[in-house]
Amino acid sequence: MSGKKSLNTKQSIEWILDGKILAHPTEAIWGLGCNALNESSYKNLFKLKNRDENKNFILLANSLKLVKEFTVPLAKQDETLLNNTWPGPVTFLIKYKDSIPIHLKNSTGKLAFRVSNHYPIKTLLKGFNGLMVSTSANISGEEVINEPSLIIKNFANDNLAYYDEILGDEAKPSTIIDLHSKEIIRP
Repeated sequence: MSGKKSLNTKQSIEWILDGKILAHPTEAIWGLGCNALNESSYKNLFKLKNRDENKNFILLANSLKLVKEFTVPLAKQDETLLNNTWPGPVTFLIKYKDSIPIHLKNSTGKLAFRVSNHYPIKTLLKGFNGLMVSTSANISGEEVINEPSLIIKNFANDNLAYYDEILGDEAKPSTIIDLHSKEIIRP
């Protein structure tokens, strides 16, 4: 796979499992992602984006069942809300368990989770079966890059390739809601 920047689903899964960064289509924009449980990959993504380490990433999972492995027990009404919303383009801030890897912990005690309904991401996550970071494909504070070849060119990193699939048809990035307060963080 050396030198190849465009990957199919199987190659993309292997790429993430190898601790590398993957540009990937989401419901609305191109994102950058990695295995969230791989501390080295996670930290490399911060460096690649020139992102403040106090800002968290969205974590994609293939199911609510997987999300629950990392969160405190959910109130029945919160679990119902998640079941009625996911899969879909809504991200929820949820309190995490103390047992999560230290590199994922933050001062809020919450992580941003989404179970996507975008077919390419669903397929990728089903094969990967882990938590995947998803953050916009840009240098922090700059415009999002929505063309895979330009993402590769802009970041010029040997450990970056793109998942050769299509964007979803949402007009804007996912809504973000605090599950516990029900506050809308990003409409």
